[in-house]
Amino acid sequence: MFTISRVSLILLITLSCNLSFASDTRPPAADAQGEVSKGGSINAGNPFAGPTSEAKKLYKRYKKASDKTITAIACVRDPKCIEPEDEVLRYSKEALRILQKLDELSAAGDIQASYYRGLIAFQRGIYYDSQAELITHPDFILTATVYRRYAKQQFLLAEKFLAIPAKEKNPYACQYMGNIYSSRILGEPRKDKATNYYYTAAIEFISQGNKIDGAKMYNAMKENANPADSRIVDVYAKLHNEEPIASWRKLPSDLVQKSGSKKTQQH
Repeated sequence: MFTISRVSLILLITLSCNLSFASDTRPPAADAQGEVSKGGSINAGNPFAGPTSEAKKLYKRYKKASDKTITAIACVRDPKCIEPEDEVLRYSKEALRILQKLDELSAAGDIQASYYRGLIAFQRGIYYDSQAELITHPDFILTATVYRRYAKQQFLLAEKFLAIPAKEKNPYACQYMGNIYSSRILGEPRKDKATNYYYTAAIEFISQGNKIDGAKMYNAMKENANPADSRIVDVYAKLHNEEPIASWRKLPSDLVQKSGSKKTQQH
């Protein structure tokens, strides 16, 4: 009897966590109370200049709570664990509270909150889609379908939130928007739209002196558009053409002094 109830509780907790994580497609709260492809890599760069914002702190807290939830769920399957179900509920509730806070900040106009809320949804969408890809046995096709539905819900959320910083030409947000539109999670890839976002990201990265990520966007553009596309040609030119030295620029003072001393010695 104990074994049956324990197994039932494990299934209930795991399912409730997945449902709670995947069902937050409701719009952000109207009032703020103070508070690649589908396998696209997550860029480790800092998408915003300046000190760490509240939104980024919330993002880091969410990642910790989410990781601890996964660990606790794995522990539920281990008979040596003591009351792991409480850990699952505690950390999953913490993760949901953070998501709600980011929703509130985004609704209040916080662009960074929109970015990190969209990034979380993007990462979760990638996770659910990868889990669906692992399921090949015909007896578990329904489970794969559920995972794909979760992935689509998360990508729709990511599209909604990331569109806000992407409108401000944030290159990282534009990169993720390109990944969303080049994937098949939301249906047929919208390659021209993806190329537009990759192009904006590339131009912004290059203007910041970040040619490495600019080159990554160039490669992403080539996968979605004709190599002769004017946007691809433009990015290629910006990546490979160095600005010529203008003749009217003043020489360094030390060179001027050396030149003057040589003329004195000749006289």
